[in-house]
Amino acid sequence: MNRRAAASVQKGMSNRNDLQQSLPLEALPVNERTSLNPSVWMIDRDGHRVIFCRHEPLFRIPLGDRVHLRMAAVTLRLSKLASQEKIAEAFGHSVATQRRWEERYQKQQLDGLAPKRNLGLPPKVDATQEAVVRRWFAAGKSNRQLAQRLAVGEATIRRTLRRLGLKRPPQVEPVLPFAEEPEATAEAPDESTMAVPASATPERSELNESEMAMGAHDVAVGVSIDCDPADRSGDRALARLGLLEDAVPLFADAEELPRAGVLLAVPLLVRHGLVEVFQDVYGSLGPAFYGLRTTVVTLFLLALLRIKRPEQLKEYRPDHLGRIVGLDRAPEVKTIRRKLSRLAAFGRAAELMDVSARRRIEEDRKRIAFLYVDGHVREYHGQYPLSKAKKPQRQVVTPATTDTWVHDAAGEPLLVVTHEVNAQLTQVLEPILDDVRRLFPKPRRRITVIFDRGGFSPKLFARLIDKGFDVIAYRKGKTRDMPRAQFAVQQKKINGAWREYEICDRLRVRVGKRPPKGEAGGAGQYFWMREVRVLRKDERQTSILTNRSNLTAVEVAYRIFARWRQENFFKYMGEEFALDALVEYGAEEVSAEVDRPNPQWAKITRRLKGARTEVARLQAELGGQAADNDETTRPTMRGFKIVAVHSLKTGAA
Repeated sequence: MNRRAAASVQKGMSNRNDLQQSLPLEALPVNERTSLNPSVWMIDRDGHRVIFCRHEPLFRIPLGDRVHLRMAAVTLRLSKLASQEKIAEAFGHSVATQRRWEERYQKQQLDGLAPKRNLGLPPKVDATQEAVVRRWFAAGKSNRQLAQRLAVGEATIRRTLRRLGLKRPPQVEPVLPFAEEPEATAEAPDESTMAVPASATPERSELNESEMAMGAHDVAVGVSIDCDPADRSGDRALARLGLLEDAVPLFADAEELPRAGVLLAVPLLVRHGLVEVFQDVYGSLGPAFYGLRTTVVTLFLLALLRIKRPEQLKEYRPDHLGRIVGLDRAPEVKTIRRKLSRLAAFGRAAELMDVSARRRIEEDRKRIAFLYVDGHVREYHGQYPLSKAKKPQRQVVTPATTDTWVHDAAGEPLLVVTHEVNAQLTQVLEPILDDVRRLFPKPRRRITVIFDRGGFSPKLFARLIDKGFDVIAYRKGKTRDMPRAQFAVQQKKINGAWREYEICDRLRVRVGKRPPKGEAGGAGQYFWMREVRVLRKDERQTSILTNRSNLTAVEVAYRIFARWRQENFFKYMGEEFALDALVEYGAEEVSAEVDRPNPQWAKITRRLKGARTEVARLQAELGGQAADNDETTRPTMRGFKIVAVHSLKTGAA
């Protein structure tokens, strides 16, 4: 016997002792007793069932305690105090049920007597609910609404309506006045449209005369004729007729809302103004149930739910996702793709990014004091031959394209520029900054641009400084280490935290190549900049170049080391939001003006690499023979080379 059964028996014995003191037998009328046999009988009184054996109380159990009533029935049978037939007759169940309880009790003890949970819906509508069904049916409620309100299945509602003799009038398909413009008038019928019922519901009767008088070319904005969030057939009908631009979100008061936590990000969306930016740039998508605002909000929330691609919508229930955006169903895969294709057809992506960037700059102009610029390599796995680029994270060279990202001082993305094929940072940095300058409000201020060694070019530094930009970048190439004694610990409080580095600050160093011999050091041959060297914990020295003399050395080092915010952004966005995922399956032609790798050049490069390897091997062999040379035989190096070359030619022959 397990602990629960032992506790139940102990509880029954305690109740029996209390019963002997509080319930005299002479007070129990004989006509209210239920006898199982001459020795065992029971009585139901004061909400309890008391079972006696030879005038001794065995159990006192509340009538609502189904588990312990079953245990009492099983205990009487297993103790051989009564037969199965008498117990079943007295307790009001069948002999088969009594036998089943005994089997379960012997296998699972008291747990086997617990009633199983019914996970399904009620199989029928009670007689007391029929009046409610009639009233709601007369009000025009759909079978789905009736099923949700009564917590039953739609099949149960259909059977109930047939039993009550209630029939709905036939539905009539409306005449679509815009059949010749399917792209601007309707969603797909299987996803977003439903027929308009002929019988007007009370919700639709609440429309005022001005709304009912809308013509074919008058589109409703912010209007909904539906009151039930689970049934938006009225708004879908308006969308099919070309009378609705975007569905208004409706939320139920007491409805279970899966994944509702994502709605906490809606205030951030409102503060950012993304919806307003889309409306300013694109205006509208035309009459539709899933309009521009719904599409933008849906894509934003789906991204936060880590639904990275439209195809992943197939793994979720549309009605559950729809409740999050206040609709009966979320748009499905083909609807999302149709909306994205519609937006792409406008060709306003660059304008959208410019408007969004200007909005963020107006909020806080300090964020543009420092700009981080870096290229991000997107790997390509398709069948088209693309140029190869190095993927820094995996240290491999694969077919890819490169996007150039511009981040603000806090490391947050400001804009992204997609170039054809794989342009180097030194080639695209100058035109990108020219475009960035247009976004900044007047009066213009100098902006410090921070980038890695991919943009190292003294000539580029000079041009950027002449255009009003300041530069902070790593120095490229090998440099001689500075003496350890020239480094000193410097610290400064930046953004509320103390930053400390071991720094060697050189205010004037020469950057560039030495002028050719015999020529004067003309302009452009040298470029003078400030160098800040940081001694790392592994004793390596990191050289940083800048033209800014008004920044402390600590801030220069801090700013360029914070460039890894971009790398963290690329890594996180790639893993969590599929930054490099393709949103379409089409292909674009590469411009003929773009430099492409010559296949003949690749062959020659391989041959040249093999020849250099052979030269290195021969030089190593020649050096080994020179070390073993017998100077008594060949005292000069000239004689050794003559013999060595002769032996090589003889060996080759």
